[in-house]
Amino acid sequence: MKRPAPALHRATREDARGIASVQVRAWRAAYAGIVPADFLDALSVDEREARWRRNLDELGAETWVAVDDGEVVGWATVGACRDADATPALGELWAIYVSPDCWRGGVGRALWEHGRARLAAAGCTEAVVWVLADNAPARRFYAALGFTPTPDLTKTLEIGGAPLAEVRLRCSRLGG
Repeated sequence: MKRPAPALHRATREDARGIASVQVRAWRAAYAGIVPADFLDALSVDEREARWRRNLDELGAETWVAVDDGEVVGWATVGACRDADATPALGELWAIYVSPDCWRGGVGRALWEHGRARLAAAGCTEAVVWVLADNAPARRFYAALGFTPTPDLTKTLEIGGAPLAEVRLRCSRLGG
């Protein structure tokens, strides 16, 4: 029997611990073999929680959490695109993470559908997301949601001392 969709609500400071816990667990599972292991091992829920408590109201974006049985099981942040070529009609999925034990259970899709609707309501007709080039499962997830690669838009960031390539994906299915 399929579980009901988790409840979604706008994140508050009280959700910071749950957001941080999901972020750390998801990073360790999704980025194993991509991001240096010592960096992943050093991730701290306490440090991430403190960061979320400080920044949740100051992001300039909306963070929404998925809650199942009183526990945060996923979250997504959407807002204006932060890229140099941004227009008012271009939104961005800044981040989306789901607890690994909930992967492939519809939580990520529910978070995106809510975020997509929020971006559309704000006047966005398209959205972008940046994803690590080597994160094949995430790229498949985004493709299933209608995101496609943006030609020639890549960047390199450093995580844990390792240079990692990111690719930008674009979705034009925000309406209705």
